[in-house]
Amino acid sequence: MINAVVVDDEVLVLDHLKRLLKESGKVRIVGEFTDPDIALEEIARLKPDVVFLDVEMPGINGIELGTELLELEKEIDIVFVTAYEQYAIHAFKLNAVNYILKPADRESIDETVNRIAKRRGNGVQSQDRGKIFVFGDVCILTNKTGKKVKWITSKVEELFALLLLNHERGASKWKIIDLLWGESDSEKSMQNLYTSIFRLKKTLKDTGIKAEIENRAGVYRMNLEDVFCDFLEFEAFIKKKITVDRQTIGEYEEAISLYRGDLFADRDYWWSIAEREKCYENYVELVKRAASYYIANECTSDLKKLYNKAKFLLRKEDLPDIKRMITTKF
Repeated sequence: MINAVVVDDEVLVLDHLKRLLKESGKVRIVGEFTDPDIALEEIARLKPDVVFLDVEMPGINGIELGTELLELEKEIDIVFVTAYEQYAIHAFKLNAVNYILKPADRESIDETVNRIAKRRGNGVQSQDRGKIFVFGDVCILTNKTGKKVKWITSKVEELFALLLLNHERGASKWKIIDLLWGESDSEKSMQNLYTSIFRLKKTLKDTGIKAEIENRAGVYRMNLEDVFCDFLEFEAFIKKKITVDRQTIGEYEEAISLYRGDLFADRDYWWSIAEREKCYENYVELVKRAASYYIANECTSDLKKLYNKAKFLLRKEDLPDIKRMITTKF
């Protein structure tokens, strides 16, 4: 993984860039700053591989900050993020890895991250990880073009979702048939299963995503070890049962940012209701723990950011309690 620090005085731009970097599956955010002076002090301690710098900031600007950083640590990579192309010449004079024009998009981020990985001998750039998002939508982004995958049929998409939910233990062919084609006769259901498995394998292969579907004794399992998936990342963090403190609050923030809406969004997968509710409850608990930490440590700005994001995702019955908890410190 590439350790990165992001510096931008605009919080919304900062959050957008962080999200794109995390979704690349190759970057770990070890620091984020809206104040360039504080960033200069902390970056020396954090020792990241790369710093993404906004150019136009109050006080010391990105070009000046980048110059000072390189004086402190010559091996650090600098990427400038700017709304103005004329800063490109300054970026190259400073020997920056790249410059990204605002608003940043996935293509420019992936290109930059791959360039950094290549410079550092990371090796992951040769086969970009696939990206799967199932919170707030069901979306697979191809390795080859970065575009959203179009499903052949809705049942193939549902089969993918079912196998994703059962990624650890797998799902027997009889369970899949019962959940997806329970109303059809057994012969037709079996044919639907085989056809959909074939189509799903082909879809994943065509995207360039390294995801294997294996069948052992009638149990289907989807291997997604080399693929970034928001649900799997969220699930892995929950299983760690990490206590929130100064060292782990960054991990909490990352986990909270993964949740962008109900699991499988508005898809009417009745068999996923229990897992959907479980994910939502875990999200609410993470928000509460992070809020408690911010309140105890008087992190008012972080508390405001947390509430401004969570209020769009929390349900009506949960919003009042968390609102009272958070807004008392504003």
